[in-house]
Amino acid sequence: MFILGLVIVMLVLIFLFWFLLSQSKKPTGLIGILMMRLWNGVYLPLVEWAINNVNLNDYSAILDIGVGNGASSAYLLQRKNSLSITGIDLSEAAISQAYKKYPDNKINFESMDVHHLTFTAETFDLVTAFQTHFHWSDLDQALREIYRVLKPNGVVIFACETAKINYFLPKLKNSADFQRYLSTFDFSLINQQTTSQWTMYTCKKNKMTL
Repeated sequence: MFILGLVIVMLVLIFLFWFLLSQSKKPTGLIGILMMRLWNGVYLPLVEWAINNVNLNDYSAILDIGVGNGASSAYLLQRKNSLSITGIDLSEAAISQAYKKYPDNKINFESMDVHHLTFTAETFDLVTAFQTHFHWSDLDQALREIYRVLKPNGVVIFACETAKINYFLPKLKNSADFQRYLSTFDFSLINQQTTSQWTMYTCKKNKMTL
């Protein structure tokens, strides 16, 4: 009986892990809404830290990927009254919450898959991805799409917990390995910032097109 009980507990824990992981990728329903509120408190300091390391005056059109309920896009607008800020998320529930929480018409929220962006080529000066790129099912394809929608010499920022990179992208946890990987998509790693918890990569699109 003890072994059976232990097996049941382990199965429940495994189910909870995968359920919460799926919610982190694409929040849905009440659980998704509650988790997004929790993420705001936990991850907004990461967003603030990353953005404070960037001179936003160089960018007028910004794409924010994986916005959840919109807190990162709202912070970008707070720091930079940009001509254009677009926040996207795979989850329609997340985008619905973003519109309710941040109705400012200077931010355009859309439900969209990073692997299949619907924007025309060379639309954005800056692309940001906070606590999300390690979840993308096809990082190669996502980078191709980001490259396509960035203007020449445009910049993309990846910022997340270092532990997430180590767990989900172990082959890219070394900055030299990540730089080599980026170069295959014609990106250059121009800056890296780290703390005891977080890692931020700033990458520039080279002038050539894929």
